[in-house]
Amino acid sequence: MNFSWKVFFSTIIMMLITFSVGGYLLITTLFQSVYNREIDSAKEENKIIQYSFATALSAISGGENTIKENVIIDISKTMAKNIRGDDTQIRVSNQNFDKLYESNKMEFGTALLGKISANTRGYTILKDKNGYYIQTACILIVSKQKYYLESFRDITSLYEEREGQFNVYKKILFVLIIVNGLISYLISLWITYPINKVSRVAHKISNGSLHERVRINSKDEIGRLAQDFNRMTDSLENKINELQDITHRQEDFIGSFAHELKTPLTSIIGYADIIRSQKLSPEMTVMSANYIVKEGNRLGALSLKLLEMIVMQKQEMELKKVNVRQLLEEVKGLIYPILIKENITFQVMLEDAVLLLEPDLIKTVIINLIDNGKKAIDGIGTITIRGKKENGGYSIYIQDSGKGIPKEELSRITDAFYMVDKSRAREQGGAGLGLAICAEIIKRHHGKMEFDSIEGEGTIVHLFLKDGEV
Repeated sequence: MNFSWKVFFSTIIMMLITFSVGGYLLITTLFQSVYNREIDSAKEENKIIQYSFATALSAISGGENTIKENVIIDISKTMAKNIRGDDTQIRVSNQNFDKLYESNKMEFGTALLGKISANTRGYTILKDKNGYYIQTACILIVSKQKYYLESFRDITSLYEEREGQFNVYKKILFVLIIVNGLISYLISLWITYPINKVSRVAHKISNGSLHERVRINSKDEIGRLAQDFNRMTDSLENKINELQDITHRQEDFIGSFAHELKTPLTSIIGYADIIRSQKLSPEMTVMSANYIVKEGNRLGALSLKLLEMIVMQKQEMELKKVNVRQLLEEVKGLIYPILIKENITFQVMLEDAVLLLEPDLIKTVIINLIDNGKKAIDGIGTITIRGKKENGGYSIYIQDSGKGIPKEELSRITDAFYMVDKSRAREQGGAGLGLAICAEIIKRHHGKMEFDSIEGEGTIVHLFLKDGEV
């Protein structure tokens, strides 16, 4: 069952129970109030009749000790004539419960008479085919004889009025149910409309439309649910995009790895087959052997780089407190002679700072970045290293005056086997793993590595290492 129907039926059932019970209690309470007043009136009426009867007997007897029953009957007839309206009837019986007089033929029994005494007045509710009555009874003592005086008050209209009120209320309740049912249904649709919107968007997302979002501007629980749903979808879309990007990168990695293996292996197999199958001159044999050695060395370097990446990802780093300025001065000492030989000016400007690092890995990063800068420079150029404290850590800027990197390539230069200029990189012995290793090392230090480059002007690499944190 839909949630809107659940809201609808729940509202109708709750309203039906509430109005039914409330209406019943209201009508019953009003009836009981009028009913009690009728009983009090019946008792008071019976008391008045009793008093009038006693007065009449006193006047007629004139001090006589004996009153005949025919006198009692005559007085009863007079009393019956003096009672206004047809709502009240009287009946007089002797001590043996034999009827002496009744103003109207009634078939009611005398059970009440046996329950009263000289000082009490009793009543009961009677019902016959004509309606409802209040039977009220008391005792008259006449000439030491006991007589019973009964009055019957017709309260049929009271019960008919109650029945009429119930019938009217049933009709009102029926109309209320229809009107409130329609209102409840519209309200349930209004309440569930945003939920249906969330459901429709979720269905579209499950079919692959990850760009879909719920458009609900309310500030209630449904609005907050929509906001949380959108945030979840944003996170899901980002995760899926990341997974797709990782998948593409893995595919590129496999393709690049296969290509990097295929090229040197093809050369090695080809030249080895020439040496094996043909009689070559000494010069040709040396040249072929040189190609085999060169490509074999490239395969070895590639294997070592891959092994270094795998080992580095799995091993634990032993961090030490290191003076960054002294570490970079050591790197300068290692790289300076090579750069001078290549006609590259090398400048170093460093501030002192002590960080928690793995010194050999950080050296590897700096040397790789300087080497990339050297390869990007054709002829005379400059490489500058600046180090300074900033933003709660230490920043290292490595700037070269090389040919730069196209903007569209910047996001992929840390991918394994990715090379901006593949032919040039292979000529210089590269395999496209250096920056991937650097990125992994910086990631292990919880630092950042960012590239800013302009084609034809050079590249700046920014390394940020947190102060004393891993």
